[in-house]
Parts: sequence; structure tokens; C-alpha cells
Amino acid sequence: MRKRQIELTAPSHWASYLINGDSSGMLEGEKEACDAWLVAEGIVDVLDCYDGGFRRWHDASRYALACDCQVYVVTVS
Repeated sequence: MRKRQIELTAPSHWASYLINGDSSGMLEGEKEACDAWLVAEGIVDVLDCYDGGFRRWHDASRYALACDCQVYVVTVS
């Protein structure tokens, strides 16, 4: 299966978990929502992120409400 690099927007408060694997700052249910998003998008690895601003609609809208977002550079399969 070929991997490719894309950019997706998702909540900024997920960044520590996505980049460093640290879910200690997440509220109950947020880690599970983030994990569900990772599986749904086929994300293999998160490489980098940069500010995406406040967004009502983002690539993780099924899993999180409107919020400040990051644009995550990810590898998908």
C-alpha cells in the first residue's frame, strides 16, 4: 500500500497528543474522538503542524466542535 503526505485541519488541543503522544491535557472522550478520526482518515503518522485559525468546519468536524485549529501534515495509507 502506497503512503502519501497530505494536510488536514483538526483541533489545536489535539496537537500534544498527535505530535507527542501525550493525552494528559485532554478531556474525557477527546482521546477516543481523536483516535476515531485517525482511523477514519487512515492517518499513519503526524509529521508537523501549523496554525490554521478558528474554524467552524474542519476535517475533524464529525469528532469535535468549532475551535482553534492546526493544519496537520500527515502521512496516510
